[in-house]
This record gives sequence, C-alpha cells and structure tokens, in this order.
Amino acid sequence: MTVVEAIQTAKERGFSPELQAVALDAGDPELAYRFAYAVEEADLDALETVVLRSPHPRLVFDFALVKAERGGDVARLQEAVIASGDAGLMILFAADVEGADIERLEDAVRAHPDAKYILLFEAEMRQKGHY
Repeated sequence: MTVVEAIQTAKERGFSPELQAVALDAGDPELAYRFAYAVEEADLDALETVVLRSPHPRLVFDFALVKAERGGDVARLQEAVIASGDAGLMILFAADVEGADIERLEDAVRAHPDAKYILLFEAEMRQKGHY
C-alpha cells in the first residue's frame, strides 16, 4: 500500500496505526506531512521525526501549522526553521504558528546578516498585536 492509498483508506474507513505505519515506513517527509494534514487522528509526534529530515524548511513550517492547530508542541520544528537560516520563515513562524516562542525567533532574526528582516519582523508582530 502506498501512502496516498493509506490516506484515502483513513478517510474512508478511519484511522488505524497500520495506516500510519505506511507513512512512517515510507520515510518521505512530504508524504508524512500529507498524512498528518489529511488524517486528523495521526500521531503528529511520530510523523514529526520524519518531517524533520526534510531539507525544505517550508515543509517543516507547514507541518508546524498543522501540529499547532491540533495543540501540539512545536519547539523542535521551530528550532529546525531557525537552523535553516531562512529569516522569512522565522517571521512567518512567529506570526502564524500558535505556541511559537516569539522572543527566541526575534533573537534569531536579529542575528541574521540582512537587517531588513528585523524591520519586517517588527512590522509583522505589530500587525499581529504582539508588540
């Protein structure tokens, strides 16, 4: 069974650990994200381990949105976005991910070599009511 088939089966018949095992065993970060997004009952902590292997920080950010929406801890995902050095995603993470450590993200943006990002960070935080 493919991950796409596992997602479809979960939608039709309901979640099962066996279906999630298909997504985990595939080891593909994007497919793990897609399973998490599509299957409400998915074990996000288990899928996070696969997603964190992604070389694409945007995928990590997208997974963080799903996990935060469902009340999960996003600390490891936040650290992965910071480690990527993508200041734009750090700003989005602070603005859009519930449970983000805004002070930690602000420090990371301030450490970025391009000073324009701190101005963008401050503007975004004001707009979201954090400042």
